[in-house]
Amino acid sequence: MRIVFCDDDSVILRQLLSLVKEFFANLGGAEPEYSVYCSGDELIRQREQFDIAFLDVEMPGASGIHAGAKLKEKNPRIKIFIVTAYPDYLDEAMRFQVFRYLSKPIDKTRLFRNLKDAVHSYNMETCEFPIETNTGVFVRRSEEIICVETTNRKTIVHTTDGDLISIKNMEYWREALSLPCFYSTHRSYIINMRFIYSISNDSVILKNGEQQMDAFLSRRKFTHFKNAYLVYMESTK
Repeated sequence: MRIVFCDDDSVILRQLLSLVKEFFANLGGAEPEYSVYCSGDELIRQREQFDIAFLDVEMPGASGIHAGAKLKEKNPRIKIFIVTAYPDYLDEAMRFQVFRYLSKPIDKTRLFRNLKDAVHSYNMETCEFPIETNTGVFVRRSEEIICVETTNRKTIVHTTDGDLISIKNMEYWREALSLPCFYSTHRSYIINMRFIYSISNDSVILKNGEQQMDAFLSRRKFTHFKNAYLVYMESTK
């Protein structure tokens, strides 16, 4: 993951960089790469693609909103945080479809909460899984996997564009699909909670457009699963 900061206020830059580093240190795992710029013009001249950006609005030369538009041309999935002390820019920032709007001075609790959302969204969009079959290897993102099912001694990966019969067993997929959106509702099913349509005591209905399927839900897992789903839904708000 690559994170960029752009602000002509050196104090804010140091504060943001310190807080974001603290967040990822607490999160664990690989530390992102960080880049820091003091002007929008300088940022625009760079050729790198970034995954998350913290941009001030008012800077000499190109504004943060203009610089953000250029970053989106390079990576349409970038999560852009607009950071400013001027609430007058809120409407413009929202039309620009920024990920979040942060006010100065920076509130640590709000920053961490929104960073958590950004990382979740990043993982959902970028995490890819190779699905090995007897005819080849097919790569799908996490958001494209509806569920994994074992039936008639076959492990089927149901995706948004069709079913694939995996040569890997269910235990492999339980370990591979470790993102918070996945849950093993039954020994024969791992579901992606983003596709849940309804939940009953013994089954979960998954829906993708006109495509619909039922997954078994173990009765002993019902309460834990329901709580996990509520936590997942809260994390996506």
